[in-house]
Amino acid sequence: MLRRILTIDDDPISLSIAAILLESDGWIVLQASGGQQALDLLADGVPPPDCILADLRMAGLSGAELAHHLRQAAPGARLFAMTATPPLSVDGYDGVLGKPLALEALRAALAHRIPAPPAASPDDPDGIIDPDIFERLEHAMSPAALHQVITVFLQDAAARLAIMRRADSSTIRSEAHTIKGGAAMIGARQVVHAAAAVESGIDQDGELFRKLDEIEAHCRRVEGIVLQRLKL
Repeated sequence: MLRRILTIDDDPISLSIAAILLESDGWIVLQASGGQQALDLLADGVPPPDCILADLRMAGLSGAELAHHLRQAAPGARLFAMTATPPLSVDGYDGVLGKPLALEALRAALAHRIPAPPAASPDDPDGIIDPDIFERLEHAMSPAALHQVITVFLQDAAARLAIMRRADSSTIRSEAHTIKGGAAMIGARQVVHAAAAVESGIDQDGELFRKLDEIEAHCRRVEGIVLQRLKL
């Protein structure tokens, strides 16, 4: 039975949430905040993982190049890329999983099965929070811990938005990608969509700032919905 898993992500929020979900499912979780750190960890002689989850887009070593090195460092591990907007396949990986991590999708991938589409579930009217994702998080941690995780995400997003308002286009796209990944992990759907639009590149300054304002507004609504759901 597969028991040990290595997760690699340069977004600490995504890394923490993935670890919580995996540990709740019985996995022994190793964490690395980047591709090179993961390789260093494996070189240090830790027990080899049965499975590796690697964010597809990270600063430094990532993507197909990281997959090549991971294959050499942990030849027996199943290797999956993770991204909020998954392509059908990525060179070097056994498969691609979406963010947020769905345990049933991981199980299906490990069993070489195609997961059934998720059942329809009631949403909040504007689709701000994905109810299925939020429910999984509620089952995996206490209300106080979940509130803390989401508060950290919102504070991190606010800091990144401030940077984006005065940054060059490359930095803007990079920061938007990180916001998108963290938002996907907590099920903040509208934040994901708006951040993805910024990540894809917006040339007109007015449109860019309007989209940044939109992300900020969606973050505020996430906070309100979370406080209501958790009754805090």
